[in-house]
Amino acid sequence: MTLVFNGLANQVMVIGLIMVEKKVAQKHLAIQDVKLRSSRISVRDDVDLSELDLQSAREQSFRKSGSIEEVEYEHLENSEDVIWYYKFMYTAGMRLVPTSELEESVKEDYEAWVEIIVIFESRYVSPKKLSPEELEEFALDNVGFNVWPFFREYVQSTCSRIGMSPSFEVPFYRIEKSN
Repeated sequence: MTLVFNGLANQVMVIGLIMVEKKVAQKHLAIQDVKLRSSRISVRDDVDLSELDLQSAREQSFRKSGSIEEVEYEHLENSEDVIWYYKFMYTAGMRLVPTSELEESVKEDYEAWVEIIVIFESRYVSPKKLSPEELEEFALDNVGFNVWPFFREYVQSTCSRIGMSPSFEVPFYRIEKSN
């Protein structure tokens, strides 16, 4: 009985530390800008977007935080105060796959009917140097939350440009609950 309690107490302590790290970063980081760094759009050669049967297709998507970089710091004019700059990379993508090819779609060389993949860079400033753990916790949810409106707009406008109507249905950003 005591071992289970100790295990639970340790788990609660770890979750508490993660929440503290995330809150420290949330308190200190202020977003400065979001920039598109890379994009790839492809439409398979045998696909005519004007005659696409969306009933026989499935949307697939992914999102992930990438590298985190402490870019630089600078002293404020006439002050001892320092500002820290941080750069986060974030990748997201969507693709349309025919339901008849769902099993094949997991292969590395699979080519979807339509695929959009983007990498965004988001920059933040902080009056405090943050630890790698604080930055990683911040990256898990906050960076994606800040980048997501840019991703949604990019997907919608790209679908319009390539003649895909209706376009991908990009949902609102949802933060996944941890156990």
